Amino acid sequence: MPDKQDILIVGGYGEVGKRIAALLAPRHAGAVLVAGRNPGRAAELRSRRIDVDDPSSIEAALAGVGTIVACVRQREPHLLLAAVRHGLAYTSIAPPWLEWPDLIPLQQEAQRSGARIVLATGLEPGISSVLARMGAERLGRVDAIETALLLSAGDAYGRDSMNFILEELAQEYSILVDGQTLPARAFGNSVRVEFPAPIGRRRAYTMPFRDQLYYPRTLGVHTAIARIAIDPPWVGKLISGLARLGVRNLSADPQRRTAIERLREGIQHRYADHNQFALVVEVRGGDGILRLSLSGHGQAGATAAGAAATVEALVSREVELPGIWLAEQVLAPGAFTSRLAAAGLAPSIHPG
Repeated sequence: MPDKQDILIVGGYGEVGKRIAALLAPRHAGAVLVAGRNPGRAAELRSRRIDVDDPSSIEAALAGVGTIVACVRQREPHLLLAAVRHGLAYTSIAPPWLEWPDLIPLQQEAQRSGARIVLATGLEPGISSVLARMGAERLGRVDAIETALLLSAGDAYGRDSMNFILEELAQEYSILVDGQTLPARAFGNSVRVEFPAPIGRRRAYTMPFRDQLYYPRTLGVHTAIARIAIDPPWVGKLISGLARLGVRNLSADPQRRTAIERLREGIQHRYADHNQFALVVEVRGGDGILRLSLSGHGQAGATAAGAAATVEALVSREVELPGIWLAEQVLAPGAFTSRLAAAGLAPSIHPG
């Protein structure tokens, strides 16, 4: 096999990573590598050990690798920086929050090395980003993008997903509304959103998903807001209530973290048959409004489908230009949604 053809799935035996591997392996026989701290968990696929907190471990794991998909949260962007340095293709379902000015030196280095980086992929950002671009292209002009993601407490998800929500509760961030930058908090303000049937109207809360950070730059919007809804609704109300009471840093204390983990396991067991998800992307431009939506069961599978579609675009060199990119900048909606459809996910588009 030619040098640098392998696809390295870091965290490839987690809830999302193993699904990405299952989607990619039939099309890339012998080229899919599953990597993590415990490569013995990789089952039948080729495996390799990697510790994303150890730069030397990363260097050793990259031999023969041409494309990386990261499925683990990283305290420091060592893996991303290594991909840029070595001129590799890279994407991640758990990207760091990087302000736009921080991307400029990385962009310049990636252009020098030939690295092709799609910074964020999966369900949101990723699928949401491509749907936002699709709506913008159809309207011809885009003023506002508002997204809402519904997740089920009983669904299968890894510990990183819960830790993300807990850690984001403690973060302050900004949203853009009518061209003004406003302070926001996770599970702060809420609105009622109409999700695809049979879900219907649910309360969705502000959430610092990464896609809203970049739409003002990539699509030129004056309003960008991302929200989350939880099924059953009482779980979202509970989290919002705790946030209003000031109990935001829920994961800092080890005993509190243990108690929350036990509560999560209890809720997940009780609602094990609840695994629906839904994504709504509302795009407003001029006098037009488009609502693009996607729904189904098993958010981990949907996240994997979005990530696998991005990997295919990188491997096939549909994403040709070196640099640091957002999904809406370089992923062609037609090819991307065709790959989603092949995985059983078909977005719908309706006038608002």
